[in-house]
Amino acid sequence: MSGDALCVGVCMIDWDAGVCLGCGRTADEINGVPTPPPPPALQPAASAPAPLPANVAAQVGEGSD
Repeated sequence: MSGDALCVGVCMIDWDAGVCLGCGRTADEINGVPTPPPPPALQPAASAPAPLPANVAAQVGEGSD
C-alpha cells in the first residue's frame, strides 16, 4: 500500500480477522512489511491481450489490431 493513503483515522485491529476495522489493511500492510511479488506464472501477460470468450466474440466480433 502507498503510505497512509487508505488510513481513515480509525485504527482498530480485529485480531480474529487480521485487518484494521478502519481501512481494511492487515497489520503487516500498515506497518510496511514488504510482501513478495506473485510468481511469474500468476502475473498477467503484458505482451498480448486476453482473447475474448467465444460467446462475446460471436456477438461483437474479434476486433482489430
